[in-house]
Amino acid sequence: MLLYPVFAMAVIAGCNRHTAPLVSSMQTEGLHHKWKITALNGYAQPLSQTELDLRSVYRSFAVAGCDTLALTPRFGHQNRVELDGLAFYPNPRNCRNDDLSKALRENLAAAYRFHITGGQLELVGRNGARLLKAVIDPEDEKGSIRRRWQITKMINVTSDSFAMQRPVIDFTDLSASGAFVGCNQLRFVTHITAPFSISVAHITSTYKYCKDAAGFESIITKALPLMSKYQVIGNRLKLFDREDVLLLEAVADAGPVTDPTGSTRNPLHREWMLKKLDGADGNLVIKSRASINLTDHTQTGGMAGCNRAMFTAQTGAGTSIRFSAIATTKKFCTEFMGVEERYLEVLPRIRSYELSGHFIKFKDAAGKVLAEGVAADWD
Repeated sequence: MLLYPVFAMAVIAGCNRHTAPLVSSMQTEGLHHKWKITALNGYAQPLSQTELDLRSVYRSFAVAGCDTLALTPRFGHQNRVELDGLAFYPNPRNCRNDDLSKALRENLAAAYRFHITGGQLELVGRNGARLLKAVIDPEDEKGSIRRRWQITKMINVTSDSFAMQRPVIDFTDLSASGAFVGCNQLRFVTHITAPFSISVAHITSTYKYCKDAAGFESIITKALPLMSKYQVIGNRLKLFDREDVLLLEAVADAGPVTDPTGSTRNPLHREWMLKKLDGADGNLVIKSRASINLTDHTQTGGMAGCNRAMFTAQTGAGTSIRFSAIATTKKFCTEFMGVEERYLEVLPRIRSYELSGHFIKFKDAAGKVLAEGVAADWD
């Protein structure tokens, strides 16, 4: 049976204002969450940090201790699933658990069907044997629209320059929602009625004139009052009118910021030079020029102390952030290898950040500060 990539799923569109706007013909909507793995075939030890993250359509991954496994989900009818392109980005340090990593990869590679019941996920093999069991992780947003979203598509917009405006729509606070498509700040009140109804009212705007973005702004100003339905699947948002015409698509982004000039530049998207790193000598950290570069979220990386580091950075609701798919070059530098060892141990443990002007703190799940940095572009 042919399996389709998750981003090419067939959908059935409804035409009734009281029905859900889009439903996958393969019924995979419930799969796109962050899952905490509770049982793994062939592995009897406690699963303290073992996860399967299917929220992002294009960047799915699993975690086994310090190791990250990238994968591409593909689906077929009757709950068929194939987890393709399995590739480990192992952490070479002493927090690895090779037995756990091996068991996770083998079970994911053998997955043939998925079953979701009451917020629990099971992956089973071709012979029906259970390979994996998981529950929705507490960090999962559970389909909430109350996030800041980066707009990727908008009705009647075909210009490649649209993405260059860094367009966003923000539903973090429904009573003071906002949008930006390159010129003025739009403000409005949003009303949500479960399970998928939405309406926008009291739209206001600042009054700048910006030639390049004026057309985009005209379109979104007309589209906002037409919004009638929304759909959140993992980290994707779609907004429709009452006839199920798709008005806007977006992906979840980090929290919004408006600087004094009125732009919506995200202050997280900078290169951060580390000045403190948990367990490492602070002077050596600074001397090594260890860094976390988030300037471009499509090409994240940094300096681990000795080697260049490559990784995936994923942001969620509020100030949550996670680093995965961590890899480094292989140069050996006697002076800074201790810094690099701590860098590679700390990075996968980070779960949130705290910004204060040009300074940042990275924290673990318990709120402990693991790293501190300063913006590289700060004079």
